[in-house]
Amino acid sequence: MRSRYLAQAAALAAAALMMAACSKKPDAPVRALKQSEIAKLQRIYGPGKMEAPSEDLQGLLPLRQEALGDMLLRKREYDSSLVTYLQVLAEQPERHDIRYKLGVALLLTGQYEAARQEFSRVLAAQPQMLEAREGLGLAYLQEKKNPEAIQEFRQLVAQDPARGKSRYLLGLATLLSGRPREAIPELEAASRLEPKNPLPYAAVAQAYLDLKNYSQALTWVKRGLELDPNHKKLHHLQGLALAGQQRYDEAFVAFLKAGDEAQAYNNVGVHFYLDGKYEEAAKCFQKALELRPTHYQEAKVNLDRALEKLQSQMLEGGKKGKAN
Repeated sequence: MRSRYLAQAAALAAAALMMAACSKKPDAPVRALKQSEIAKLQRIYGPGKMEAPSEDLQGLLPLRQEALGDMLLRKREYDSSLVTYLQVLAEQPERHDIRYKLGVALLLTGQYEAARQEFSRVLAAQPQMLEAREGLGLAYLQEKKNPEAIQEFRQLVAQDPARGKSRYLLGLATLLSGRPREAIPELEAASRLEPKNPLPYAAVAQAYLDLKNYSQALTWVKRGLELDPNHKKLHHLQGLALAGQQRYDEAFVAFLKAGDEAQAYNNVGVHFYLDGKYEEAAKCFQKALELRPTHYQEAKVNLDRALEKLQSQMLEGGKKGKAN
């Protein structure tokens, strides 16, 4: 569950990078489209699903190709945006803002090594471009190269100590490397720099959960929920912390807010199981299966394990009774 949450956090950071890329302004002024260009755009990107750019794009101005690339990136047509940005770079290889966007598109399509190459080329020309270093760090993070990611994010913090996103990413990478105690100061700093962003609060809560400090985890969850009462990740973390304190009924309510009833029963059952309460765990897993009989393989596996433990426990108790 922890790794799933942290992976989602990294994905959210990549999505934020995408939005930053699309919002970056071109260096040259944009002129109005000619009627012939408008007609060409309508032929290529008419009503319905957009197709990948074809040879028809060759006649468009680089600035218009850039605009198309941004639109495709926002619409998550990543492969098409890649083609469009490459066409711009073929004509204007010095456009480092376009190379940065190309890196973002590569990052979002899972081509992490290629993304790193593009971000590195941007940084070689513009070492002060924080977004490119952020992209480089995120590519390392997605590749699970945590030491390299931490190095990039530390450089970000050194370049701009007041940038909350940099502190958050440094803390997240440190947390992913299994060092929650070191991650907490960076994540707490991020929460102070971006007090209205619930993500740092959730990450701090996860760090305290890793340290089994459930009361502190709940404190940070509460702060995050004050910002966003419907934040499902925060409710899930709240359920984990409450279950860690063996407050199972309250944990169930929190898990219910984070997902559905079947998931809530399964999650509480996992904690009953970890605490050696196999009968209660089996009941929870059985309830999860009743609620979602054909789509919950995880609960079925958990139920089998709980029943095995329960049977073993009963057999062990029977042997002790005979010995007495």
